[in-house]
Amino acid sequence: MKHGRKRDRRGMRLLILVTALVVAVSGYAAGMTLLGSSAEDPRPAATGTELVSTGEGQDDAAGGRAPHLSADGRHLVFQSRSDLPAATPLHPRSDGDRWRVYGRDRTTGAVTLLSDPKTDASDPRISADGRVVTYHRVAPPSEGRAVAGSAGTVVVDRDVSGKGELDRPGNARATDLTKAPGPAPASFPELCKRDCGPQLSHDGTTVVYPSVLSPVSPALVMTASAGSGIPAAVTGDLIDVNALAARGDGFAPDDEPVTVTVGTRPAAGKGDLTGEPRLQKRKSGAFRAGAKKCDASGNCRTAVTFDPARCTDRAVIWDRLDTRGTTSAGRSSVALLARCTGNAPAPGCPPEPKAERMADLPLRRGELRSSPVSGRYLDVGPVTPGRPLLVMVSARGLTGRVSYGTQDCAAVRPVEPDAKLRERAREAGAANPEPVGVGSVLDGSDAGTLYFLVDPATRPDGHASADPASAARTYAARVVLTAASGAEASGDGFSVTVRAVRQVVEMRKDVKPDGGFVPGPATLVSVVEGEGASGPRTVDGVRPALSGDGRTVAFTAYGLDQAVPGAGAVVAARFTADGRHLGSRTVSGKAAVGTTADSPAVSSNGRTIAFVRRPEPPVPGEAAQVVVTDEQGEGTRTMSTSGSGAPADADSTRPALSPDGRVVAFASSATNLEGDTPPVGLQLYIRAVGSQGGVVRLASPGAAGDADPAAVAFDAGGGVAAFTTAEPLADHDANEQPDVYTRAVAGRLTVEPAALDFGTFTGKSTTGTAMPLRIVNTGPGPITVYSVTSGAPFVHRGRCVGRTIPAGEVCTGVVSFVPRVPGRYLGTLEVKARTALDGTLLTNGSDLTAVVEEPSGGGGESKGDSGGRDGEGDSDGATDGGPSPGQSDGPPPKQPGTAVMSVSPTVARPGRVLRIQGSGFTPGDRVTLTWGVTGPVQQAVVTTEGTLTAYVPVARQENTGPGSVTASNERGELLAYTGFLVGPLPR
Repeated sequence: MKHGRKRDRRGMRLLILVTALVVAVSGYAAGMTLLGSSAEDPRPAATGTELVSTGEGQDDAAGGRAPHLSADGRHLVFQSRSDLPAATPLHPRSDGDRWRVYGRDRTTGAVTLLSDPKTDASDPRISADGRVVTYHRVAPPSEGRAVAGSAGTVVVDRDVSGKGELDRPGNARATDLTKAPGPAPASFPELCKRDCGPQLSHDGTTVVYPSVLSPVSPALVMTASAGSGIPAAVTGDLIDVNALAARGDGFAPDDEPVTVTVGTRPAAGKGDLTGEPRLQKRKSGAFRAGAKKCDASGNCRTAVTFDPARCTDRAVIWDRLDTRGTTSAGRSSVALLARCTGNAPAPGCPPEPKAERMADLPLRRGELRSSPVSGRYLDVGPVTPGRPLLVMVSARGLTGRVSYGTQDCAAVRPVEPDAKLRERAREAGAANPEPVGVGSVLDGSDAGTLYFLVDPATRPDGHASADPASAARTYAARVVLTAASGAEASGDGFSVTVRAVRQVVEMRKDVKPDGGFVPGPATLVSVVEGEGASGPRTVDGVRPALSGDGRTVAFTAYGLDQAVPGAGAVVAARFTADGRHLGSRTVSGKAAVGTTADSPAVSSNGRTIAFVRRPEPPVPGEAAQVVVTDEQGEGTRTMSTSGSGAPADADSTRPALSPDGRVVAFASSATNLEGDTPPVGLQLYIRAVGSQGGVVRLASPGAAGDADPAAVAFDAGGGVAAFTTAEPLADHDANEQPDVYTRAVAGRLTVEPAALDFGTFTGKSTTGTAMPLRIVNTGPGPITVYSVTSGAPFVHRGRCVGRTIPAGEVCTGVVSFVPRVPGRYLGTLEVKARTALDGTLLTNGSDLTAVVEEPSGGGGESKGDSGGRDGEGDSDGATDGGPSPGQSDGPPPKQPGTAVMSVSPTVARPGRVLRIQGSGFTPGDRVTLTWGVTGPVQQAVVTTEGTLTAYVPVARQENTGPGSVTASNERGELLAYTGFLVGPLPR
């Protein structure tokens, strides 16, 4: 590098000026905070690993699982079967082995029983301040599983007065949402059987939870009888008039009308639950419903009359009887069936689906049953729309010619499988998997198998978006057996009944904040924009996740793409603060054959979403992976990878995100995620989202059944992790069962680059060069920079000391060198940082190299330059305004005002322009805006109102991921910074 000519010196001065403006912290996300005094830090003193599933004043592990943390990490909730010593502001203690929900203050050690120990309580969640807790409740089996309210969501306000007196007797209140007014029509949370835990917003005012839309209320008992017959329970959601009237041979057009009495009564308690019954009124008009009559106990009867005169042009006649009360508990929808004499003509269904589409569908084995009301029937059971399946039933014992009728060709119909499916049927226990088709004649031997395709999601009648309850219905088909040559009919055949239920997500909001949780009406929030509809439509939704601000609900939906009906997709639905739906988007990518996505987790602001992507059906050698994406479904990255970037070689599931979205956790059985001697079995891992740093193992959760739906719970900044493990991590853990622990999560310090070579200078000069240096936290926990020290004559400038760097983030400074005295210079820049919670000291650095040669001729020394001894640093360490050589850069000077910046759009695209707006600057100042570490650089003049607007181009070769823009004044002092994401160009 040549120096000595004036223009060279001017060029170098300009280079130093521009580079010095980069001394600002580029930190790829806003929100970094100065390190506070430990005496004023409200967080508990977290040191290493802490056993928390213990009673108050006890040390021994009592067993527990499903922890969740408040924002500051002080308050924790968990579930345990043990009767722990605890405060009891709501319910007295009781023995027994029911799951209980406890709250624990990690600072004082106080423990509080928050659930009724006479019922099972699970999946607790806690608000950011620890005041509100919600959990899932299940009544004991003795109370009856079919009774409404036997399961549901409970919300506990631990400080009704709002005075900060948690758990004071008389100041805590529990609200059972199942009993709250304003339930969603036909929605029954008590029917949820798996992954039923609620989710809670950080302020405790919004709760979402799984529910089930069902055509029949679990709180309602239905019966039917004909004439003077004894009422019998309706089974299979079907009333077969032929069975009730003993007319197995079918009705003739000149037969007398038959009246069936349909009864309804509450499964528990008294009072009429139903509304006025009504018929769907199919085209035949063969059924008529009379007025409902009830007694004082709520036992009601409705006369339904079938007129066989309608048998002149059809063999199977259908209708549907609906009862809709003022609440969901009074809802029922049952199919009505009457068969006329003669063969059932083909119902005119479209061609059956292609064999390759059916070959990999789930296959159930069905058994024929009989009842006085439904006759002989095959009850497929509850079926979720959008998840088609096949049902097979043996033809053994059936005789006669086969024909059939169906209520809905798409919902249930017979099909003929290909060879691949027949082989699967054989493996599933079919004695003779050869298909029995329409027109086949059965002789009672083991002559084959009947196959039925069940897929109510593709029915042609659709459902009204304004009436989500219409998505849950009962459907039926009828296999008719008639006499044929050499085969007498074995009865009149059998029915196939399908109860189409829809798994949904409900939301309730607190309508009286700060006055105890007062639930508003329930609304269904598992919604997508309807094709051809005027508004959103309800879809199947499971495993909800709620953002901390309560405005994003992520859930798994099935059947969104009819071309890939079995594939799951992760949908993010956005809402206003008052719960109004703004829109929804599939964030897991377009559904594809052979893949599915499920199990979402979402950050507090809804901008980061994690989920599981897996092959479907399972493929040997292909594992489920945990990935993260943004709220637009862009920039998707795999998190379950080794340090080299290789994906996990076994399934990774149960993702969890820290509220700030910077740390992800998951469970995995992979053997390639860490080290040469990997642990055996399922393990819990955490890692930084925005860093290439590898995973950190927490512990083993034990058996897969002991693992929680979310692998880990975090405090607000991801500095404390709470988890369930079967490993005894404490001396007092000897119970040989899973327990709850917390652990301070340490960050990892890296300095980039590991070496800075300033090159060779010819001749001494007052000008030099500067190079950027990055202090990186590869996570997964936060770190706080303690000192940055460089040896003379290298000078470090920056504002990193005293800064807390979150996981995956960066603080950038500049190292400069001025060639004063010829010689070879070797130095080291040392960075020291501490982990944010336990104070562990971390050290890293960068090697520094520069060479200054004597000029070949005179004139190499600039006017006014001062010499120095070879190999020594310049004695005047302040000539360029930097700190004295060898000293640490001090805490950043306090800047006047509160300048802030924002960028639009928040996801930048290479080759496009980013608009930057700022406020709170000093009027008239000239501000330099720098993209990342090296530019481009844009200057803006602050208006008289203290605002600025500028436009910065995004380089076409810019890498995707986190980015930042910093604002500096003419002295190189940092004024403001803001973060954003660089996303790929849309394809």
